[in-house]
Amino acid sequence: MKISIIGYKESSVNIFASLAKELSKKISGLELEERFVPELEDIPEIALECTTESDFVVVFALSEEKELVEQIKEKLIDVELKTKVRILKEIRDDSFSSLEEEYYLEEKDKLVEELSQKIVDILFNENAFEPEDKEFGL
Repeated sequence: MKISIIGYKESSVNIFASLAKELSKKISGLELEERFVPELEDIPEIALECTTESDFVVVFALSEEKELVEQIKEKLIDVELKTKVRILKEIRDDSFSSLEEEYYLEEKDKLVEELSQKIVDILFNENAFEPEDKEFGL
């Protein structure tokens, strides 16, 4: 299985080496491709290129440009529909840039674990996303 991971140059955290290591532990025979873009606007084009050879694409970027992020997510949905290759769109607000080193490293580790598990669940265990009834403490 080949997974392409696309990152944004200006993100305040680089999780790619750690994410590749975690995914390699969880998915046997994994082939990873890492691509980095200089501008957020480049993400959909690179994602389209990656879909020609990849089974799954992960986009990870941190940005404060909310309107642009929504436009990019919409374009990524168009790429998914056109190519029939799933794209995990992890484009988030940048909560890392204001963290002190101790918390930064802790949050980075949490993010890598969360994202790697999410990828594995999407690929191999979609039941992981089944909603559960709210607990009322009765």
